[in-house]
Amino acid sequence: MLRCLICVLSLMVATAYAQEGSQTPHPTGRATVLTTAYGTQFNAYVVGPEDASRAVLLLHDRYGLNAQARDWAERFAGLGYRALAIDLYDGRKGINWKHATSVMNSIDPVWAETDIAAALKYLKAKDPKRQVVILGWDYGGTQAMLATLHDPSSVAMTISYYPTHLATDPALVQSLVSPVLIVVAEQDEQLSRAQVQVFKDALSKTRVNFNVLSLDAGRGFTDPLSDHYDKAATASVWEVTQDFLSRYLKP
Repeated sequence: MLRCLICVLSLMVATAYAQEGSQTPHPTGRATVLTTAYGTQFNAYVVGPEDASRAVLLLHDRYGLNAQARDWAERFAGLGYRALAIDLYDGRKGINWKHATSVMNSIDPVWAETDIAAALKYLKAKDPKRQVVILGWDYGGTQAMLATLHDPSSVAMTISYYPTHLATDPALVQSLVSPVLIVVAEQDEQLSRAQVQVFKDALSKTRVNFNVLSLDAGRGFTDPLSDHYDKAATASVWEVTQDFLSRYLKP
């Protein structure tokens, strides 16, 4: 059973989901259920070649596992990746920014860490040498960085779009061993410039390839559910992401 009962969806939520839609005309993935080391279960969406030498783990933003995360999974599958988007919310989804933030703040960080560990294990089950990229947005962007810092050798690359915060302990940041791409939304007031600068300064003293990119956009610009959704900025960051992957992910 899932750790908690999935909330009964109200008409308002159902309407929001119907309006959400999917940007992928013909999705090719499937829903699946993964089991953690504690025996708890969570939902996920998987797509792409099962024998792919590269994989990507996608961590949703504060709105939950929605069409945006699934769409990006399809994008990566189109590039030949095995893509897995997981649900860190136990089926819950944000109706609006305020509600989504409330759900986000209610998530036990230990359970999130456990789910991510299970997802990484799932992606490497058939091939321990498979290179796994971890990518997240907003809440998921923070979780992506935390997971990498927890076990730096577990991922081949970390991509974090407008994380809610960044590590500021230089010793912790300098434990990173794989390439890092951070995308900062310049109009965002949640992630302080001081945090970004400390993070950059710490990484600059390592041999890690990294890029901290600032875009003139607001937090949530890649998610159509967000008031700050920016189609042009999303297209731009997708191009940057593909370039970063081709440059620094080992062949």
